[in-house]
Amino acid sequence: ESVIQHAVEAKADLLITHHPLIFHPLRRLVDSERNGRRLLQLMENGIALYSAHTNMDSAPGGNNDRACEQLGLLHVQAVGEPGEIASLRIGQLPEPLCLSSLAALVKERFALPTVRMVGPAEQKVHSVALCTGSGMDFMEQALKAGADVLITGDITYHKADDAQAAGLCLIDATHFGTDRLSVAWLCQRLGDWAQKNRFALRVIAAQEQDLYQVV
Repeated sequence: ESVIQHAVEAKADLLITHHPLIFHPLRRLVDSERNGRRLLQLMENGIALYSAHTNMDSAPGGNNDRACEQLGLLHVQAVGEPGEIASLRIGQLPEPLCLSSLAALVKERFALPTVRMVGPAEQKVHSVALCTGSGMDFMEQALKAGADVLITGDITYHKADDAQAAGLCLIDATHFGTDRLSVAWLCQRLGDWAQKNRFALRVIAAQEQDLYQVV
């Protein structure tokens, strides 16, 4: 709601989001329901909505690739099962780091208040798997590709236990923390595109707040 209100106050014509507002078909559009209120507010203010979700994560040059760039990973490759979209990235650190140092780097580069890690703090890691958002479904692919550590979000206790037993370290940079990386680079890219093509386009980054707070 706060992002939509920001768009209204800015008199925006278009709102671009990462997460889609509509995950399941809507049977009706009424202001007594949460998504109905959101959509009606957008329509009443003439604001179009465009949502790019996993396609923006997995596309070449998308959120996963940009996250790898922010961490300085080298020789980054897209990894996926045959016939599936390659959502996982595998890259190499310039030099091996201990797990705790990599966790600190992720915290700094992604501007996060905290991160969680699974594995011995002193363990050296070199090959890094990364998937923004919720990427624990790609744990087996990360292992098969020879990754030492997987950076993603939404890591549950039992998945963390499975990863540790398999010898894969984990860094939980949170779902929100990794997805929101898309806002800064997309604003920059759209702004550069508009300037290059001489379009009078104003791009504004909405201020967002993670649902979770660390006490």
